[in-house]
Formats: sequence, structure tokens, C-alpha cells
Amino acid sequence: MQEDRKSGEDSAQFAVNELMERVDGDDELIREVLEIFLEDTPRTLEALKTGISDQSPEAVAKAAHTLKGASANIAANRLRDHAHQLELKAKSGELADAGGIYAELEAEYAALKNHLNKYLA
Repeated sequence: MQEDRKSGEDSAQFAVNELMERVDGDDELIREVLEIFLEDTPRTLEALKTGISDQSPEAVAKAAHTLKGASANIAANRLRDHAHQLELKAKSGELADAGGIYAELEAEYAALKNHLNKYLA
């Protein structure tokens, strides 16, 4: 959001102050990183969904780890936490409730994507 951008306020989905600090306030770099995140994340989500559907702990762990890192890089801490939950489930080999966690993760990503698109506008 423009207001968030100008005031530097964090939202539930995205800790803009944390990201700004990481990149020394370089707005151009923030835009580039966020655009790459928005471009790449749908593929990672699809890999997660497929891994869960196939009951493949290895695939889920790999995709969840990728998403966790990407989310952490942009200070999307709630999405990172959901991805971490899925990664831990996958590493334990227990995917029974992974679909429920994925649904929460997917909803969080939708909210984040909406917020980031407003931020970038």
C-alpha cells in the first residue's frame, strides 16, 4: 500500500520495516525482490500441492523449505511459519494433516500477494 510504503508500517503479512533494514532502504531492490517472489512462488506452491497429493514427504520438505527461505527473505513471517510447519511435518514423514496446513498457507499467500501487489502499485 502506498500508505504503508510512505509510513514504513508493517502489516500482518509483510514486515516492511524489517525488509527495508535488510536492504538499507533501497526501494528499487525491494521492488525487484518482491517481484521475483511473486513470480516464483506459484511454482513452489504447486510443487507443495503436488507433493502433498502424491504423499511424498521428500517433495513436500523440499518445496516447503524453499518457500520458508523465500518468505523469510522478504520478511513475510506468517507465510514463513506455515511453510516451516509443513517442512517439519514432511521431515517427520507424517503428512496426514498437511492438507489443512497447506490450506492455511495458501490463504496466507493470497492475502500476502494482495498486500504486496498494493505495496508495489
